[in-house]
Amino acid sequence: MAKHKAPTQITIGSIQQQTLFNELVERYWKLGATLLAAGAIAILIPTYLNSKARTAHHSLWDDLSAQAELGGGFRSIQGGPPESLALFADQHKDSRVGGWAKALEVGGHIEGDELDRAEKAAAQLEELWPDHVLSRAKLYRGSDGSARSLSESILSEKGKLGAWEKEHSFLFSNPDLPPDAPRLRLNTSKGPIVVGLYVDRTPQHSANFLELAKAGFYNGTKFHRVVRGKLIQGGDPNTIAGEPDSWGLGGPESTLELELDPRLRHFRGVLVAWRADNSTRSHGSQFFLTTSDQHEMDGQTVVFGRTLEGDATIEAIESGAVVEDRPQDPVVIESIEVL
Repeated sequence: MAKHKAPTQITIGSIQQQTLFNELVERYWKLGATLLAAGAIAILIPTYLNSKARTAHHSLWDDLSAQAELGGGFRSIQGGPPESLALFADQHKDSRVGGWAKALEVGGHIEGDELDRAEKAAAQLEELWPDHVLSRAKLYRGSDGSARSLSESILSEKGKLGAWEKEHSFLFSNPDLPPDAPRLRLNTSKGPIVVGLYVDRTPQHSANFLELAKAGFYNGTKFHRVVRGKLIQGGDPNTIAGEPDSWGLGGPESTLELELDPRLRHFRGVLVAWRADNSTRSHGSQFFLTTSDQHEMDGQTVVFGRTLEGDATIEAIESGAVVEDRPQDPVVIESIEVL
């Protein structure tokens, strides 16, 4: 499953004070302004450039200005969309302005907490523009006081962030399944989905689902509710032969006491017991699978499992035509196997 970022923004190390790119701007805005001024002077001297070349040179810097939103001088520079800057840099590999576009792209990725992309862009800057100030100078200081290049500093920040995320993994994902967790394969008309159950944290819900699956309760039922970007819901016996108006209303009379574990949160790809709005207990058979993070449900409905395989199947179910959350061609659970 994909890794999910916690809703709380987290900053570490030097990023708390200022980003790497802001530090560059603070230290070298005068140098940048000088370079811009020197370029402008060179453009204005007819001895060096003919009229056509001057126009082309102006055009490059004007284009970069449009991409990077140059405001009141180099000191107030703001990075534009990194994707646009990357394209601009690629189109002007042989120009000095291309190097600055790539530098702005690095800054944009850093501002967006995309350190992997920032590292890749910094490596491209060093490879294609080796004489750029960010390629050859060690402008940053590590925690040990050593001088570091832009790439080295980004790599250091990635290491710090990785260590922090490992220490606080509960903010980004649910705990691992226990070693003895039951695993079940839902064979659907669109393909298989494999789930594992948190028998250690939600024993009643896990046992109930396992018992119903073994008894064939879910065979022939449909995923009767699809909320795109949120969830797919199934487990209602009314969907086997009942009228569509009755879908979502069926199931056993028994319900389950809520087993709300604060460590089990509604990340993408979790198996959750359905709970009616007017009920204080979980439904006896209906369940849903989340197709995105749904943290507003944390503490409200019981997460009792997670998907292990079948992302493509879930996406196929979610992408089908729906009318008011009801699929026009519902996907059927043909059988469930205990693995």
